[in-house]
Amino acid sequence: MSRHPRVWMGIGLWSLFGQAQAAWDVNMRSGATEVSRSVFDLHMTIFWICVIIGVLVFAAMFWSMFAHRRSKRLESAHFHENTRVEVLWTIIPLLILIGMAIPATR
Repeated sequence: MSRHPRVWMGIGLWSLFGQAQAAWDVNMRSGATEVSRSVFDLHMTIFWICVIIGVLVFAAMFWSMFAHRRSKRLESAHFHENTRVEVLWTIIPLLILIGMAIPATR
């Protein structure tokens, strides 16, 4: 046996349970009626909005980690409060939620 039995156990469990995902359906199914199709379309629209937001947030996060890493020997600015930024990151999600709620109420 290897020095790393957990690695082999993980590979074994992954190969065993990895086969079960083939029958796992995550998304909603498109319905037969007009209302269910419109609900499905709304769901997919909001899903793709969330995907775009997630990609942008992770891109900003990784850019920030890469641009401000310690290896550049730069000293970061020390500040505690920035009212403009706090208002901005409160207003933007509110506008996104309002924008997603408008089609949901139609």
